[in-house]
Amino acid sequence: MADDTQRDAAGAPPRQAGEPYCANCGYSLLNLTDASKCPECGKPLVEVLARWGGASRRARRYRSEAELFGVPIVSVAFGARPEFGEINGRAVGIIAIGNIARGGIAIGGNAVGVVAIGGMAIGLGSVGGMSIGLVTALGGMTIGGFAVGGFGIGGVASGGGAVGIVAQGGMAIGYYASGGGVFGQYILSPRRSDPEAANFFQAAAPVLGGAPGGGGGSGFPMTQAAVVSLSLLVLMAMLVVGGAVYGHITWASRNAARPGARA
Repeated sequence: MADDTQRDAAGAPPRQAGEPYCANCGYSLLNLTDASKCPECGKPLVEVLARWGGASRRARRYRSEAELFGVPIVSVAFGARPEFGEINGRAVGIIAIGNIARGGIAIGGNAVGVVAIGGMAIGLGSVGGMSIGLVTALGGMTIGGFAVGGFGIGGVASGGGAVGIVAQGGMAIGYYASGGGVFGQYILSPRRSDPEAANFFQAAAPVLGGAPGGGGGSGFPMTQAAVVSLSLLVLMAMLVVGGAVYGHITWASRNAARPGARA
């Protein structure tokens, strides 16, 4: 775990107790004698001038000793540490949890990973307020190969609003489209039911659920699609966890084999 003697990512030494800094952006104001604003963010010094008094009590940092391919198995980073020039906690690891998270499984306000979970999530599989997933995405606003959410855009999209090659939702736009308000080549809706669309959505029901408005099923149409999306996410997460376990075992074995290693 990091302490107050470590250096920041740029190699600069940590700030000393009493050193002035900008409370808005973290910029060091040491030796700044003829200015009324922060040189970095432009905020008036009377509003942002602060002095560093010790370790950030609310910040949390953890990095496991075990690594896989030079990346820690677990990394946790929350809160600002102005003495190191860190405005947000940035976690990078096989399993990463932080304000900004990058890893196999990434969880945070801004998350990028194989599986990403957060306010803004980008990955092969993702869950978030704004979710972008190459394979699958689940959340409020989703973009992905298989997109499920309040508004989904993807190859296959299901949601309150859906746009895709295959689209199902309250408002759906797609080559194959099913829903209340529908636009597409082959559509299934209360006002129109194309045989091609009816056959397609009947065949796709195990993945997409019942086709709303066309007599293809009952209940909330996103339910089955959400189950499929979550299943894909869980599968990817299990693969990452398996890699993390393998990495820890490999690291432990390698260290046990070192001369002088404790039993």
